[in-house]
Amino acid sequence: MKTYKDIEQKTLEWFEIKWGKIGGTLSKGLFVKGDTLLIDILSQHLEEFEPGDGFENEAMKRGNDLEPFAVEYLEQYTGLQFEQFGWLQSEYNSLLGISPDGLTSDHKGACEIKCLSRKGHTKILLENEIPLEYIFQCCHYFTVNPDLESLWFCAYRPESVKNFVKELTLNSLVDLGLKVKVETEQFGKKGKLIKPKITTEADIRTIKEWRDYAIEKANELKLEIYNNIKSLNF
Repeated sequence: MKTYKDIEQKTLEWFEIKWGKIGGTLSKGLFVKGDTLLIDILSQHLEEFEPGDGFENEAMKRGNDLEPFAVEYLEQYTGLQFEQFGWLQSEYNSLLGISPDGLTSDHKGACEIKCLSRKGHTKILLENEIPLEYIFQCCHYFTVNPDLESLWFCAYRPESVKNFVKELTLNSLVDLGLKVKVETEQFGKKGKLIKPKITTEADIRTIKEWRDYAIEKANELKLEIYNNIKSLNF
């Protein structure tokens, strides 16, 4: 994994380095059917990056302002020291990268911070679980960083009576909200095997399994992008 520590997030250089890459926000596309991710990344490879006006709503500004305090809180909670990096680039696949909220010097620990609204934060406290909308991003840390052993997810809100912290490892079981068809053998009269019963169940796997799946899909996507560029005579 290649690290870019001197690049500050949200700067022009940061936007340029992540152009044409699958970061945490786009990582969900590796797990869903369709060509949305292909078209998005391919379009970025076909055109040069052009800076536009930065957009930051009040919620985003609040999150950026509170993030340093959240990292400090998490450092006290875990006993770890998190450093700031602008971008982490996978060496397995040039399409894969991520902007971490914090990374330890040995690259074995990382953190993902969310500073949510009153309702959003309270919902996490009641469910005592990482919301589905952030799970893909959490898994992506492990996809990009082969040295990562623990990701600490933290929902931080100074106005609340409690913050939420959960550690994820390669062995953590994760539900991405995806479904899988399961066939169950059925037997009729006199024990004769009949047509199996097909049910749909939650596809729950370890982060290691999801990481390997994401890398496989990213490799397929990279080849598909190459073939599309070649067919367009670029």
